[in-house]
Amino acid sequence: MKRIVGLLTVVLLAVGWLPVGMPVTVRAEEAPKEEFRAFWVDAFHEGFKTPEQVDRLMEDVRRAGANAVIVQVRRRGDAYFNKALEPRTQDPGLQSGFDALAYLLEKAHNESPRIEVHAWLATLPIWNSATPPESPDHVFNRHGPTAEERDYWLMESVDGADRFGADYVLDPGHPDALDYTVDQYVNVVKEYPVDGIHLDLVRYMGPEWGYNPVSLERYQKETGAVGRPDPQDEGWKEWRREQVDHLMRKVYLKSIAIRPDIKVSAAVIAWGKGPETMEEYRNSAPVQRVMQDWNGWLQEGIIDLAVPMNYDREHVADQKAWYDQWIHWEKDHQYQRQIAAGPGIFLNSIEGSLAQIARAQAPSAEGNRLAGVSLYSYAVTNKDGVDREVFLQALKEPTSYGEPGFHDVARPPEMKWKTRPSKGFLMGQTVDREGRPLDGAEVELRHRSHRYLVKTDGSGFFGKAELPPGRYTVKVKKGKGPAETIRIRAGRVSRVEVEAK
Repeated sequence: MKRIVGLLTVVLLAVGWLPVGMPVTVRAEEAPKEEFRAFWVDAFHEGFKTPEQVDRLMEDVRRAGANAVIVQVRRRGDAYFNKALEPRTQDPGLQSGFDALAYLLEKAHNESPRIEVHAWLATLPIWNSATPPESPDHVFNRHGPTAEERDYWLMESVDGADRFGADYVLDPGHPDALDYTVDQYVNVVKEYPVDGIHLDLVRYMGPEWGYNPVSLERYQKETGAVGRPDPQDEGWKEWRREQVDHLMRKVYLKSIAIRPDIKVSAAVIAWGKGPETMEEYRNSAPVQRVMQDWNGWLQEGIIDLAVPMNYDREHVADQKAWYDQWIHWEKDHQYQRQIAAGPGIFLNSIEGSLAQIARAQAPSAEGNRLAGVSLYSYAVTNKDGVDREVFLQALKEPTSYGEPGFHDVARPPEMKWKTRPSKGFLMGQTVDREGRPLDGAEVELRHRSHRYLVKTDGSGFFGKAELPPGRYTVKVKKGKGPAETIRIRAGRVSRVEVEAK
């Protein structure tokens, strides 16, 4: 078409019907809108546990105008897929021998329109029943209440409880528990062509939690603290935030080292009043109650997509205000990464959810837009018991419930730091002269006039994102070992081992 218009323009100029210098606009086909439109699909309901359920899920997602699913393929230390490091789930709803993730990927990727699949793994909770798992290899049986000394990985409360509600939860301050958790994500990236991996419950359960004996010993050794710190002690809170940061950073760098295109996302906390200033953010629920600094992850570049769980009721005035406060913050604090709002449609009427989706899609006063929305959940689409089919139709077409949220065609937005990278990444390991990992050591990175300090986790691992390409020297700050030289390349993860003598 462009060629025909171009030839016509030449003819018009030749016969004098079009003045020389007059601009000619050739309207190309408009590119599809870019907007992330997803459903969270949880494993506590039906949705993907048989081929028939997957077929229905894909039909529903496409009919609604969505372009992604975030599917819970690890519920509590178990697997809904066959190429797993953990035992197969005991969920009787999963068809015998059925690899739910493999079949879902086939139906999502090989039929049109293509649907993104993000593998959702519950991160730290590993069991939720008083009856132990059947498999002796389950992490709960190996490292749960009956384990001793370093083999005991559970998060404890300040009072010594080892169970939060129904859940037994791993402590990210225990190096072995952290590395075990990271391995679950990395394995999915290696074994399945998923579009993304999605971390959920990557946090502490509250300020009273995190007192695993190994974690406490590490904190005391690193800081010089004596005894059990108060749950509200700011130094203890900050140390626990660092452990969650270590987990997020390690998942991110190890995953993109295998597949630079993989999208790493997390469901993050957005409880209560939303912040208007950075000081208010630092005092907000994610930072102070569960030690989850997801704003910091975006700034650091160790997450691609944050999905705040904006589970607020539209029909309750305070919660409606909280929703608007949080999404305003989200729009203006993406730091060259992406945020998609996560409306809790299960709490709302269809009208209420459509209204929340519309406000999430609108630009902020500063002109910033979110990457899109993820709706919780596919299983429960409204509070009133209205059939899912009605909600799906209301998403795509005008109805008496309001204007649709997904009426036009959209594809997930480009992540330019992946498709057109200008920065690189580094991950490394520190050891002493006996080859033992250095815990809590500072590592210095130097590049021309730039100097960065990063801290190792309990296994001696360290990492840094968003590094300008070039040659770097890497050295343990207080060690006497030699500096290592490494080259950082745009869009790639470089690796280094550093010794401190």
